[in-house]
Amino acid sequence: MYSAIMKIFLLTFIALQGFSQVQTVRIIMPEDAGIVMKNAGRILAAQITGRTDVKIVKDASAQFTIELAKEQTKDPESYHIADKTKTHVKISAAEDAAVLYGVGRFLRTSRYDKNGFTPGTWRGTSAPKGKVRGMYFATHFGNFYEAAPIEEVQKYVEDMALWGINHLVIHFATWQYTSFYDAEAQKALTRSRQIMGIAKACGMKVGLLQVPNQGFKFTKNEWLNTPVPDDLRRRGHLGVNLDPSNEQAKLLLKENWAYLLDQFRDMGIDLAVFWPYDEGGCGCDQCWPWGARGYPVLCKELAAITQEKSPGVNIILSTWMYDTPPAGEWEGLSKFLNQDKIWLNYIMADAHEDFPRYPLDKGVPGGLPLLNFPEISMWGQWPWGGYGANPLTNRFQRLWNQTNNKVSGGFPYSEGIYEDMNKVICAQLYWEGSRQTSDIVKEYIAYEYSPDVVNELSRVIEILEANHNRKQIKATAIEAFDLVQRAEQKLSAQTLKSWRWRILYLRALIDREIYEHNGKLEGEVIKAAFNELTEIYYAQKAFNMSVKPPVIK
Repeated sequence: MYSAIMKIFLLTFIALQGFSQVQTVRIIMPEDAGIVMKNAGRILAAQITGRTDVKIVKDASAQFTIELAKEQTKDPESYHIADKTKTHVKISAAEDAAVLYGVGRFLRTSRYDKNGFTPGTWRGTSAPKGKVRGMYFATHFGNFYEAAPIEEVQKYVEDMALWGINHLVIHFATWQYTSFYDAEAQKALTRSRQIMGIAKACGMKVGLLQVPNQGFKFTKNEWLNTPVPDDLRRRGHLGVNLDPSNEQAKLLLKENWAYLLDQFRDMGIDLAVFWPYDEGGCGCDQCWPWGARGYPVLCKELAAITQEKSPGVNIILSTWMYDTPPAGEWEGLSKFLNQDKIWLNYIMADAHEDFPRYPLDKGVPGGLPLLNFPEISMWGQWPWGGYGANPLTNRFQRLWNQTNNKVSGGFPYSEGIYEDMNKVICAQLYWEGSRQTSDIVKEYIAYEYSPDVVNELSRVIEILEANHNRKQIKATAIEAFDLVQRAEQKLSAQTLKSWRWRILYLRALIDREIYEHNGKLEGEVIKAAFNELTEIYYAQKAFNMSVKPPVIK
C-alpha cells in the first residue's frame, strides 16, 4: 500500500509539470447548497487566492472550472474527483463534509507558483478507514486557541477539515475560574461556542473534554478529594478536585455538568470525553483505585445527564495514566464494564511514552472501539512549542505501529499551531492507516511549501526530530539551517510570509543558534526569533514556560 501511495504521489507531481497554469478559476456549486457546501466553496477559493495571484471569476471565461456536487456513494464520508472536460473537474460526495475532504485532496495535489495555479491531476475515490478523526484544542494557559483573533482560529479549524478531521473537542477549564458567573468564565464559554460553531460549519461533530470531578477555585475544603498516588508527577493537582463519595460534592458536580451542557444546547453536543487525571482523581477509600471505582461510577451518572440533554450523544471514557503506579485500574474497569457498558461508546487510551499494553494484549475493556490520544504538543520540550515547529515523524510512526491498526481514530492533544505537522500526520493515519509518516510529511511539504523543496525539507525535518531534545542539539543543526535557506530561494512570496514557513524557519534558526552558543539561550538573533514566535502564537499573555517562548532579557 505504501509503495502504491508514493507512486501516485510522485506521478501526480510529474504530471503537474506538463499541466497548464491558469490565472482564472470558476467554482460552481449546487443551487440548494447548505452551509457546509458553501463553506467548502469559500475555503477552496480562499486557499487558491491566498497562495497565488489567481482570480476567482463567476462566468465561463474562466480558464479552469471546479465543480462541487452531492452524489451518492457507498461510504458517505468518501469523495470522488473526476474530469468532466480537460478544464473542468468535479469533486463529489454524499455528505457535504466529504466534499470538503475532497477539496483538500485536490488542493494538496495542485501547485502554486508566482505565475499561477496548476490544478491537481489526482482522480479517483477515497474513503477513510478511521471513523473518529478528531482533534482536541486545549483552550487554556492563554494559548493560541484562547488568545488568537477568532478569525485566525476559524481559518485553522477549516485547515483541519481539509485534512479530513471530522470531530473537534474543547475544554472548559473550571480550575481557572471562581464560578460560571466569573466574567472570564463567561468569556471562555462564548469563545468555546464560537469555535464549536466554526467546526459545525465545516461538518464536524463537536464536544467537550472534561474532568468529571474538577471544581472551581475556592471550593469548600470538606468537599475536596484525597490526593491520588502520582509517582511520575503527571497526574496533576491544582487543589480543586472534589470527592464524589461526598454526596454534597457529587450533587455540585452534577449541577455544574448540567449547567455546562446547557451552555451549548442551541448548537448541540455530539460527544463528551471524560478524563481521569490531570486534573482529576480521588484517592479516598471509597473512590480508589480511581480508574476502576470512583471514576467510572461518576462518569456513568454524568453520561445519563448528557444523554438526557443531548440524545444520541457519544460518550468516550479516557484511561490516560491508568495504572501509573499499578493499582488494578485496567482490570477493575474491565470488570465494571462487563456488568454495564450500554452508557459508553468508546475507550480512549494513550500515554506520554509507549502505548498502553493492556488494551493491546488483553483487549479493550467492555470490547468497545478503541481511540488514541497522541501527545503531539508537550512531549520532550519545555516550553511547549517555544522553539517553533516540533515535527516528530519517526516517533508517531513507532507509536502507530504499536497499535497494530487496533484504533478507530483518536484525538491528538493540541496546545497550539506549532505542532501543525504532527496534527496532519495523525489525521492522515486515521484516514489511511497503512501510510508511512514520512510519506505524509512529503505531502505536507509539497502542499504547504512547494513540490520543489520536498527533498531539502524532508531532510530538515529529519534533523529537527533528531535534535528535539534541547540539551542534545548536534552539529547537524547547521546543515538544517543551510537547507532551509536553500529552500527559501524556491518559495513564493505568499509562502515566505506564511506562519507555517516561519515556524519551520525559526526552529532551524534557533537550533543553530543554540548549538553555536553551546546550549545557551543568548544573543540578539535568538531573542528576535523567540519574539517573532510569540507574535505568531499570540502568546504575549500566555503562561510563562508553558506555551510562551522563552524570554531573553
